[in-house]
Amino acid sequence: MWSPSLSPVLGAARAHTTEATRTTRGGHLQWKPRCQQSLPNGAPVTAILPPHLDGPWISTGCEVRPGPEFLTRFYTFYPNRLFRAYQFYYGDPFCQEPAHSLLIKGKIRLRRASWVTQGATEADYHLHKVGIVFHSRHALLDVSGRLNLTQAGQDCAQRLPPARAWLPGALYELLSAQAQGDCMAALGFTMHELSLVRVQRHLQPQPRAAPWLVEELYLGDIHTDQAERRHYRPTGYQRPLQSAL
Repeated sequence: MWSPSLSPVLGAARAHTTEATRTTRGGHLQWKPRCQQSLPNGAPVTAILPPHLDGPWISTGCEVRPGPEFLTRFYTFYPNRLFRAYQFYYGDPFCQEPAHSLLIKGKIRLRRASWVTQGATEADYHLHKVGIVFHSRHALLDVSGRLNLTQAGQDCAQRLPPARAWLPGALYELLSAQAQGDCMAALGFTMHELSLVRVQRHLQPQPRAAPWLVEELYLGDIHTDQAERRHYRPTGYQRPLQSAL
């Protein structure tokens, strides 16, 4: 399985207690201080505007998407705007039965403050490559069956091996500069979550210890109807990823 063993270490630090919001001045987008927000436990939250994405971000638990789909995520963003994202899918709601993993590479560009979702930033992204790894023959048969439901999907299914030829850890490309066509629609897969971004920080109390500074990355929500995911532009968030630095 690809899932890395990660133990994020968060140093104690003092957090600022202001949140930035958008204003316009002379036709240019500006940010100015605004009243802070608070967590349910009363801890102040700081929204980082514009968001600073550089570094690794990880799921803090098993996530559930409509379908249902059970997954964990591990995303890394680089200073040159490139990103590498791993999505690990499981066959159970406790994320203990690995099914398949997706490796996604691409580029992201932050654009402007969102006029719809306060504290969020809109972004554009471009995918360079998407690959899939199967962790069991059953997972391979499941994905192949979904692809074979449409004509376009049948062409994509030919890129996958027959079940008898499955090899653990083998990567099969679904999208690349060399591969013809885009198999993402047939799988109901998009990365539109990257079109809405929010980064925030808050102090998390610890028993008998100094509080930890927690930095979280919120990405756009996923449409409940897989057929609509290709066209949906998020206005809300998924469960946040946490900085591994």
